[in-house]
Amino acid sequence: MRYILPLLITLFLLLPGAQAQPNSELFQGLLKEVDLEFREPGRDFERLPVEPDFVMPYEARYRSRDGELEIRYAIRPLGRIEIDYEDPHNAAPAPNDLFNMLFRALSETLARNHDVLSREYEADKARQEYRAGWAAVGVFDLAEGISEDYDQGMLIAIHQNDKADAYLLFLTRDLGAQKPRIRKLRDSLRFRHFENPINEPDLQEGVAQ
Repeated sequence: MRYILPLLITLFLLLPGAQAQPNSELFQGLLKEVDLEFREPGRDFERLPVEPDFVMPYEARYRSRDGELEIRYAIRPLGRIEIDYEDPHNAAPAPNDLFNMLFRALSETLARNHDVLSREYEADKARQEYRAGWAAVGVFDLAEGISEDYDQGMLIAIHQNDKADAYLLFLTRDLGAQKPRIRKLRDSLRFRHFENPINEPDLQEGVAQ
């Protein structure tokens, strides 16, 4: 597990070159590239400029006009992943197999004391809500330095093989109070089509004889 954070940093710094294009152009290009659809939060939210973020670089950012909720969207096309992996005893993990590890590493890095309450969606629920092969959600208090305005966070991660990992990060001062808003916006980023389920484990492994 020692390579999780270096790998996380490598992936988020190399992908997708967030400073190479204007924010809106990059975000729209990534949506098209990996077959994602995006629903803007609505009139109660305004779009804000993207700012440098070492922990979770993102491509779109919205904040409610009352300042109580911010949403950041990040898209990581699997076809662009470059894995800087050095372990003579094991092969480098495949891009399609990183989603759970990256979600845990990212959420624990965002969280104060690495303390996250998380769960994975059931496969049918992930497909129904996000047209994804896998999805997970984590809630946490924010680590120092993540935000000057907010102290609580919720991270939703979605994955479809051969397409992308994508993230929705909700920032607030009161997750309980913002629950109705979050419920309406939690599927504002999702895949347009479901095509590729996640890799199934070998059913013969671990079966009791």
